[in-house]
Amino acid sequence: MSTTSYWFSPAPSKLDSSRLSLDFGLRAADLFFRELVVPEIGRIWFVRQLSWPLAALALHEELRRQGANSPKSTAICHGIESLACKLEFFAHPESPSDRILGSRAFRRDKTEAVWNFSQLSQPHYVRNTHRQAATRALRSAGGLGFAAGTRFDLLELEPVGRALADAFLEQRVGRGGGSLRRWLTDWLQGGQDPHRQPDSLLKALSPTYSTPEEKDLVRSRLLGTSSEACEKRKKLAHVLNSAEFPDIEKFVVPNLKSEGHGQQADEIVAARAFGAILDRARDATIALTQAVEPERGGALITQLTRCASLRKALGRLRVAAESFRSKAGAAKIHESTSEAFGDALTAAHNDAEAISLLVGRVGELLALADGSVIRGALFRVVDASESLEEFEEGVTTIEPDYTGRTFRIANFHTLLRDVAQRGGK
Repeated sequence: MSTTSYWFSPAPSKLDSSRLSLDFGLRAADLFFRELVVPEIGRIWFVRQLSWPLAALALHEELRRQGANSPKSTAICHGIESLACKLEFFAHPESPSDRILGSRAFRRDKTEAVWNFSQLSQPHYVRNTHRQAATRALRSAGGLGFAAGTRFDLLELEPVGRALADAFLEQRVGRGGGSLRRWLTDWLQGGQDPHRQPDSLLKALSPTYSTPEEKDLVRSRLLGTSSEACEKRKKLAHVLNSAEFPDIEKFVVPNLKSEGHGQQADEIVAARAFGAILDRARDATIALTQAVEPERGGALITQLTRCASLRKALGRLRVAAESFRSKAGAAKIHESTSEAFGDALTAAHNDAEAISLLVGRVGELLALADGSVIRGALFRVVDASESLEEFEEGVTTIEPDYTGRTFRIANFHTLLRDVAQRGGK
């Protein structure tokens, strides 16, 4: 009897997602620096991102108290958000607001027939949501203090959160002048046709409008509390007092220093230097995918070290790492994952070591095997015009800080403009 054994290459490990996520193992560091620069606002940049989810929590609570079979708060919020965005979209189809999510789905609704809660609350319309951007900012722990808890569906409204929900829900809509609260409650339970309502419903729900009461409540949490995080936001708000977003290095940092906030300015400089590492790592990844793509069996590392574009990208990545180490040191910042990555890059003796280090950080895209760089399970050639953030689950690119490299200063600037405006749009 033959005793021949057969060897097969192992199947790729099961992936939780088919979408490419390239964070270079620095997601925790990225969040650390965003919170360091503009603490507690999450990814919010306009008032209604807070009003919608707080209203959903309030409505869920009221329906449950009445004994009704209430949908989860998450579903209610997604439905309200989708309805608000869809009404706004069809009100201005030629120039839709940049605050709208779901435009592609709305365009597919050629008959404009989908207006009920059960459909608008489905993932077809709300894959990426404003609620995701706002949940961190809602919380009492690490946020602006509108609700207590961790998971959105388990949040409980704080008094200021209930006040903001009421400011939104007590708006008057329709010819009879009833409250938005009553209108939404009926809609959630299968009644009402939003498409046939007067403009007052559009205004009451709109992402581009918020009432003076909503603005005042959000402003009070942004700039009116006695916390260290609020003091940092107030100092930054003072130098962002302009209609146009100012240059961070040429205006924001120098003005913070001139007003005696040197430590805060140094933290922003260090965060921007960390962002430069991510950008240069992206550039090197682009060069790697372009070099590996023609080599179906993988590209030898010794061969890759002779690629001029890759060598240049790796050189710039090492320079960025050295700059980050210097600026983080000046700001007295210690964040372990970014320090380890920066130290490893500067300690790499040659391009071959740098390539191995980078490939180890993008395991879904590339892998190492017998001295070669091979395709990973989710390999693709990354184009130089694309942002790697666009491939990550749950990331939207409509917010002001769409590149992630202002570390939420751009979002904060837009939010300040939104709470400062009076009389709506």
